[in-house]
Amino acid sequence: MDKILLGNGIEIAYRDVGQGIPIVLIHGLDGNLAAFKQLSQQLSDRYRVITYDVRGHGKSSRCEAFDLEDHIEDLYILMERLNISSAHILGHDMGGIIASEFTEKYQYKVITLTIVSAKSEDIANGFNKLMVDYQEELAGFNKSEAMIILFSKLFKEKDKAMKWYQSQKLYNRPTPEESAIAVRALLNIKDLTRVHHNVSIPTLIVNGKYDPLIQNKSHYDMDQYYDQVTKIVFDNSGHAPHIEEPEKFLKLYLDFVS
Repeated sequence: MDKILLGNGIEIAYRDVGQGIPIVLIHGLDGNLAAFKQLSQQLSDRYRVITYDVRGHGKSSRCEAFDLEDHIEDLYILMERLNISSAHILGHDMGGIIASEFTEKYQYKVITLTIVSAKSEDIANGFNKLMVDYQEELAGFNKSEAMIILFSKLFKEKDKAMKWYQSQKLYNRPTPEESAIAVRALLNIKDLTRVHHNVSIPTLIVNGKYDPLIQNKSHYDMDQYYDQVTKIVFDNSGHAPHIEEPEKFLKLYLDFVS
């Protein structure tokens, strides 16, 4: 793992492996770069793969406040510092929102866009809504504890998902305050996306059939301004289809970026 110093003393932790056309993988809310350990290894045989800890996550710098625009500019600077003129961009959960907003702003930096279990209309408040739906079962538990209790609601392949979840917690465990700050950063999505620009980048959207956080998997607001969108639903997955059905996802993704 290495770190890049951005402006204002912010450090971004990242890993850069493999050679070839670059792929940037962006993790989800409360996650970190360990979320893509397996996929990064699989892709690095053919591609240069960059994973990184988004600002306020993992081993990157903590801030008292930041927003989605900061995430977008952090990615831009990271790519510039690593001499990446353009890349395939893939994001899961929050990472998918960062990836799509980045693509809209910096289309010339993106070869393809892949969004996994991410929808700006749902992600920012999706988990909180789920907690409300099961508030009786969750009474007295904090968010981290609620995550474990709701695991069977979030994921279809629970054993695979639990190993993936635990690997991220071993790498770094966010505090409740850090998690709250990260959530607030996503609440500015509506302000950022009032004016849209047509996007002609090939885009793949992957969801799990049993994901309770993505309400309508066939319709996205971005359909109105993205020209080349393919949507796939994995029948045996919840909120992490790339983890729950990894072989199927890898084949789909390699075919898409080839």
